[in-house]
Amino acid sequence: MNVFRYPAKSLIGDYIRATAGLGVGAGVLVAVPPSPAIAVVFGGLSILFLVFGLRTVRRHATRIAITDNEICSAGLSTRVLRWGEVDRVRLRYFGTRRQRAHSDGDGFLQLTLKGAGRSMTLESSIDGFEFIAWRAARAARENGIALDPTTAGNLLDMGIDADAEGPPPGDP
Repeated sequence: MNVFRYPAKSLIGDYIRATAGLGVGAGVLVAVPPSPAIAVVFGGLSILFLVFGLRTVRRHATRIAITDNEICSAGLSTRVLRWGEVDRVRLRYFGTRRQRAHSDGDGFLQLTLKGAGRSMTLESSIDGFEFIAWRAARAARENGIALDPTTAGNLLDMGIDADAEGPPPGDP
């Protein structure tokens, strides 16, 4: 079994952004005389950054365990998805420039697995992301799932050929 987690250093920026955004939003609400417009705009921003902060805490608490038979996400909640039940694999890149997240740090990849009425989404900042993506590609191949061109291209950009047999990248 391999266990992976989001390292604290990859989440520090998100914690800082959430705290700063919540501080500014709540600070304006406290410091400025109340008006409906101020309450809607800065109350909404405060709620948005609070939700973002809670999402960051959730990722920090999450552990991903991978065995030959399943992937398990445990943290504030637990989800288990058997590799044989996976019926959809998507790998998307998000960033401001069309360069890969693992090489320049300007964006990130997001892996989504679905099957048996459950889904799991992981971001590339998690330790062992390349291994997890390789294992997901292997599950897609074993289950006869056709990958969309974007997912296949993103896997190839990571050095993972979804159609090829072979060992996982590096040591997980």
